[in-house]
Amino acid sequence: RLWVDKISFRLPVMGGLIHKTAIEVFCRVFYSLYSGSGENIDVIKTAAEATGNSYFTNQIRTITIPMMLKHGKGLHESFEASEVFTKTALSRFHAGAETGMVRETALQLANYYERETTYKLKSVVDFMQLWVALIIMIVMTAITIVSSETAVIKPNSAPGISEIMPTLLIVSHPIRNILKRAYHGCRSFIAGKKDR
Repeated sequence: RLWVDKISFRLPVMGGLIHKTAIEVFCRVFYSLYSGSGENIDVIKTAAEATGNSYFTNQIRTITIPMMLKHGKGLHESFEASEVFTKTALSRFHAGAETGMVRETALQLANYYERETTYKLKSVVDFMQLWVALIIMIVMTAITIVSSETAVIKPNSAPGISEIMPTLLIVSHPIRNILKRAYHGCRSFIAGKKDR
């Protein structure tokens, strides 16, 4: 699960959406719980768990929190070391830490990433719908072409014809012409035998 969640951040198209959605959830929970006093380790841990991404949570637990507790590093440095935050998020947290507006910064980031991911998700859905429509159009065109080249030849009711040449399903024009000639040849042959 850890490896899968890590790879999910690097997926083409969807990877960025998954990553930024995780940051958006983290920031929103962080904003809701952050008291502004101290480093709020429990708040950071809870916010990381709320993302639902095991890689994100693991990086916060094993890198960010130990750096803050054991080495006394600040919020920005600890977040940067975890390698789960974008450059935009890191720069905003850095500015927020310097101005004492970490909580407000978290809310701004949450709103920013919510708008961005919503817009990009809509673009991805529109793109996928376009490709699905294109594939359906190609399949329908292929079916139409094959159907137009499919012919059912039913022989006229004549003595012995139904036994000699049953109903034929011909897919292509060249084969259809060859079998038509053979069919008429059979009829001529039978007619000749009857005349004798």
